[in-house]
Amino acid sequence: MSITKRFQVIITAVLLALAALTVYWPGLSGGYVFDDFPNLVDNDQTVLADLSPGQLWQGAMASDSGPLKRPIAMLSLSVERYFFGLDPRPMKLVNLGIHIANALLLFLLARLILQRTEQQWGRSFLLPAPMVALLVALAWALAPINLTGVLFVIQRMESLAALFMLLGLLAYWRGRARLAQGQGGLRWMWGGLIVGGGLGVLSKESAVMLPVYALLIEWLMFGFGPQQSAERAAVRRLFVVLLVIPAVLGLAWLLPRTFAHPEFGNRPFDVYERLWTEARVLWHYLLWIVAPNPAALSLYHDAFPISRGPFAPWTTLVSVLGLLLLVVGAFVARQRWRLLSFGIFWFLVMHLLVSTFLNLELVYEHRNYLGSFGILLALFAMLLDSRLVGMVFLRRFAVVALVILYGFLTFLRANEWSDPVQHAYFEATRQVDSPRAQYALGHELMQRSPSPDSQEFSLAMDTWREAASLPNTSLLPWQGLIFESARHGLPIDPAWWAGMKNYVSTRALSTQDKTALYSLINARAGGDVPIPAEPLRQLIQAARLAQPHDVLLMTLQANFLLNVAHEPAKAEPLLYQAVAARPKNPAGWRNLVTFQLASGEYDRAAASIERLAAVNRLGRDDAAIMRFRAKLEAARKAVPEKARPAEITPENITVEGLAP
Repeated sequence: MSITKRFQVIITAVLLALAALTVYWPGLSGGYVFDDFPNLVDNDQTVLADLSPGQLWQGAMASDSGPLKRPIAMLSLSVERYFFGLDPRPMKLVNLGIHIANALLLFLLARLILQRTEQQWGRSFLLPAPMVALLVALAWALAPINLTGVLFVIQRMESLAALFMLLGLLAYWRGRARLAQGQGGLRWMWGGLIVGGGLGVLSKESAVMLPVYALLIEWLMFGFGPQQSAERAAVRRLFVVLLVIPAVLGLAWLLPRTFAHPEFGNRPFDVYERLWTEARVLWHYLLWIVAPNPAALSLYHDAFPISRGPFAPWTTLVSVLGLLLLVVGAFVARQRWRLLSFGIFWFLVMHLLVSTFLNLELVYEHRNYLGSFGILLALFAMLLDSRLVGMVFLRRFAVVALVILYGFLTFLRANEWSDPVQHAYFEATRQVDSPRAQYALGHELMQRSPSPDSQEFSLAMDTWREAASLPNTSLLPWQGLIFESARHGLPIDPAWWAGMKNYVSTRALSTQDKTALYSLINARAGGDVPIPAEPLRQLIQAARLAQPHDVLLMTLQANFLLNVAHEPAKAEPLLYQAVAARPKNPAGWRNLVTFQLASGEYDRAAASIERLAAVNRLGRDDAAIMRFRAKLEAARKAVPEKARPAEITPENITVEGLAP
């Protein structure tokens, strides 16, 4: 790298850091939100006793998100918790540091793209290419849509995955440029995609799209090399091995499973409705990137209307046709307006994964964390394209004004995030149809409520009552109403139980719904909150009747029967059903071993411990297995195989993926 380029990088890094710190600083004092709680705050696996290899492994394997557990992201959060406890500021500050690093990497990538465009296609811009790249990187770093990737602590997963992906792409570009010059470079290309992709998917599975981003760069920036050349053959081999074969195998495994059973058991929509809806969602994303509206941007988009077909609502078909035109237009314009095409396709790459047929929620802003770069690059390149005549000053001014506007709006949004109650209030008042936003406001108010006589308590209860009345509500508002009423000895409205019972009987239960049930059971089992047992029993029975094959609900009912109703004979078959339904799920075997040890069934416990060891992936359950074996040995020495005790109260019947 020349001295000039090094100087550019240093100046850019300083400017990006100063701008991002200025804009995001107010938000660093905020608290945890939403998925931060089950993944981090309430996750005991992130509590490390020391920094020994075993404890670090525990922290890395602490999440149940994704098939690979996202160990790099979770390890970083667990280590920070070890040093700083649950103070969110250091975690948010590290997130901001990762964000600044990503912005710098995007500057380097944008500079390469813009300079290659100038050199090979004769395009020039109203500003030098490095300056355009700096403005794009600043706009991306300050874009309001990317705020959740910074201040939403658990989205460390998203920003870390992006970091490794960008490092992989820059390594690919370096190797590709060397290959084109006849200087080798294949090691850089293969290494960038394998190492960058490997580290990326260990942060979040979205990094599997790294080879697709590389393919886009190859297609529009390098053209696969001269026809019939060794360079072209080498590039093709790389993509066959790292993209085509994995994609074919992955789709061959996923598509039949998805479309053979299009219903999502934990969603209020099926795969076809999700596809229709995402066509509309993508246009909202584009608008939020280019022209962000503070009233529309939110942590919660659970009230987004679902498309039940191409005409329900009518904008669905219009959105689908618009996307088709966008894709066709980008393809046709790839020669004359190459950067416009590049930006559109870059935006769409990630959405091929997160906005198609996978069983995911419909709308999250952080899904545009990397994709927003493509739209901003295309927008700024078009505004500053020297082939467009006239309004030169206005176009330059527009680019600078957009950067300033993005920074100002993100600064305002970061101020909203600076206090948990303030943030919850803004979310609830803007997203009046969002049950999550309403529940979050009630929860934050309740956290600060000294007594049932306080104004905060009354407002929280009223907020939950309104949330429970929304057409797309969840169990959380009812759970909050019942829990707080029982905790303070207040009357529990029978309509709340009736509402919950009707809900579980007629709707697919989400993870949040099951968490609400889990919390009520745990509250009663702990003995501190006198939740009425009989309505709770009827509620769980109704949920089980509606979804008899749901393993989490089996475990919830077993938990109730053991620790609330004290009916172990009825609970035992459910624990066996759970492991029979999902024999590779270690949580089911842990629960069964816990029960068998408590009931004195030592031979069966020994067999179940071996089954647990057989499904112990990546050593995650090593500590549990050692603990179970020690308990079994101690119990056998003290008392031989014996009849079941009159009362069995296992201490730790768990539900994988849920937190009380």
